Amino acid sequence: MNVLILTDFSHVAMNAAKYGIHLFKDVPSNFYLFNFDKFDTGEDGSLNSADTQTQAVENLYKHFKELQSYSTNKEHRFKAVFSEDNLVNATRKFVAEKRIDLIVMGAAGKDSIKNTILGNHTYEIIRKIKCNLLAVPESCSYVLPEKLILPIDYSASFDNGLFKFFEHPGITNKAAITVMEIADTSSAQAHHQNPRELVFDYLNIENVKFVEIDEKYIHNKRLLQDVQKKYDMIVILGKNLNICDRFLDVKCGVCADVSNKLPILVLHG
Repeated sequence: MNVLILTDFSHVAMNAAKYGIHLFKDVPSNFYLFNFDKFDTGEDGSLNSADTQTQAVENLYKHFKELQSYSTNKEHRFKAVFSEDNLVNATRKFVAEKRIDLIVMGAAGKDSIKNTILGNHTYEIIRKIKCNLLAVPESCSYVLPEKLILPIDYSASFDNGLFKFFEHPGITNKAAITVMEIADTSSAQAHHQNPRELVFDYLNIENVKFVEIDEKYIHNKRLLQDVQKKYDMIVILGKNLNICDRFLDVKCGVCADVSNKLPILVLHG
């Protein structure tokens, strides 16, 4: 498993990094701790312009050593990387070069960001880079992900690579997944196939069940509150842009009025 951990040296980023290490505690993994010159922020989220490149590298090494000590798996390998390129370009290049399986990133809470529940940087990565991404909220503590929920509206095309991430041993061995269908007859009919068959064809998890929800309830804040009580992780398909926006957009999505405490796994296949 090749895991890219994006860090700005904040407690939010460190919490996400530790969550990722814990998630793969039984999986041989290469962890790349990646910091960017234009992504170097302080604890308050403001640009830390006073820090020199030397200071950034020192901070990176400090966090690198902390994560190395946190891991209990002898088959975990760590490498620290610093880049002066911008966030999106550097991430895209590194993902391709190292064949990254998953990007791990901290997600600021709704009270400390302006546009999206995941934070501007995280949402930008989700939309611009086709790589699986795990967004870990600042208030999230690690819990073995045994109960997953996948909201879906079938407006996006499907292929057999979407759920490849679940094929890695040791990640979702004991997981049960609930597919929450957002009722949208027109988009479902456009596929000329039973939408549930599409999921069963590609999702290699034995314990799968389906629930249906009317489209109008996707904006109800009680929905996210219920989800957080019943599940350990939210899974979203990167191709399903409607769901990405409905769940993650602070202005009009389900997360608009409720702080999300669950990790969100975005799958790009």
